Amino acid sequence: MSKFKADAVIKKFMLIFLMLTVSAAGFSGFFLKWALCDGDPDWGFEVIMDGTAKRPFIHRQLLPVIVKTGAELIPEHSKEKLAKKLIERKDIERRYAKADIPPKYVIEYYLMFIICFILFFATIWILRSLLTEIFKDKVAGTVTAMLFALLFPHFEIAGGYYYDFGEIFFFFLAARLALHGNFIALLILTPFAEWNKESFFFYLATLFPLWRKHFDVKKSGAITGFSIFIAGLAYLYVRQMFIDNRGDPADFQLFAHLYGFFELSSYFKTDPIYGVPLFSRMFVLHIIYVLFIIKTSWHNLSDEWKGHAKFAAVVNGILYFLFILPGELRDLSMLYTSFLILTGYFLRDIFSRQYREGEN
Repeated sequence: MSKFKADAVIKKFMLIFLMLTVSAAGFSGFFLKWALCDGDPDWGFEVIMDGTAKRPFIHRQLLPVIVKTGAELIPEHSKEKLAKKLIERKDIERRYAKADIPPKYVIEYYLMFIICFILFFATIWILRSLLTEIFKDKVAGTVTAMLFALLFPHFEIAGGYYYDFGEIFFFFLAARLALHGNFIALLILTPFAEWNKESFFFYLATLFPLWRKHFDVKKSGAITGFSIFIAGLAYLYVRQMFIDNRGDPADFQLFAHLYGFFELSSYFKTDPIYGVPLFSRMFVLHIIYVLFIIKTSWHNLSDEWKGHAKFAAVVNGILYFLFILPGELRDLSMLYTSFLILTGYFLRDIFSRQYREGEN
C-alpha cells in the first residue's frame, strides 16, 4: 500500500472514531435522562412491547416490530441462556440509573438499545454527507454534524423516546433524497418512516421546494401529494390496529402555549443534561442564539432551502402550538435540518475568516 493510500485510510479511521465518539456521547446523554421511559404506564417500554400503550405512542411501531422480529429469530434454547446472562450482568442498568428492564423483555430491550444507537450513528453520517454537499466544505459539514450529536440531549426535553432516533434518521435521509430528486427511493422509504412516527406525513410537505430544484410545479406537487397519500395509508393501517387502545391521536395544547408566553419563569428553566443542570426549553439565551443564527446565515441559503425552511416553520409551528407541550423542543424536529444548515454556514464563515487571518 502506498503512503498516500495509507494516510487516507488512517484519516478515515480517525474520522470514524471521532464520529463514533460524539455519537456515543450524545446517545448516552439521552439515555442517561430517559432510558426507554421504563415503568411508565402510558408509553414505557413494557407497555409498548405488549401492545397496551396509550395512543398515539403505540402507533410508533417500526422499531418495536423490528425488535420483536429479531428476538423471535433467536432459537429458544439460546434465547433462555442469553436472557439469563443479560439479567445477571445488568450492563445497561449499571450504567444508566433510569433503566429498569422488565425481565420478560430483556432481549428486546437490549436490541432496542443497539438499534437506536446504530440509527443515531447512521443519522450523524447522513447529516454530515448532506451538510458537506450543501456547504461544499467537509470541515464545516463534519463539525456541524458532530455538534448536532452533542446537542441532541438538549433537544430531548420534556420527553425522549426510542422513535426519536428513527424520526431524525428519516428526516435527514428524506431531505437528502429530495435534494437529489430521488423520488422513487423516497416513496419506498415513506411507509417505513410513517410507521416510525406520524410526523413524517407532515414533513413530506416541507420537501416540495427541494423537488422544485429538479421538476416543474406540477410534477413536484404530484410527488409531494403521492408521498403524503402513501404515508396516510400507512398511518391509517397502524391506527386501525390499535383503535381500541386508550388515549387520543393528539392532545390540544394551544391554551397552554398562550399561557406560557406570559409566564416569565418559562424563559429561565434548567434541566439535567449530561447529568449537569443546564439551560433548557425556551431559555432566553436559546432564543437569542437562534435569532442571531438566522440573521447571520439566512442570506447563504439557496432558494430551495429557504423554501424548505419556510414550509417547515409553518407546518411544524402549527402542529407545535396546537398539539405539543410547551417547551418540548424535540417536537420542533422538522426545523432541525434548516437550523443545522444555518448553523453550519455560520461555522463555515468563522473557519474561513480565521483561515484568512492566519494566512495574513
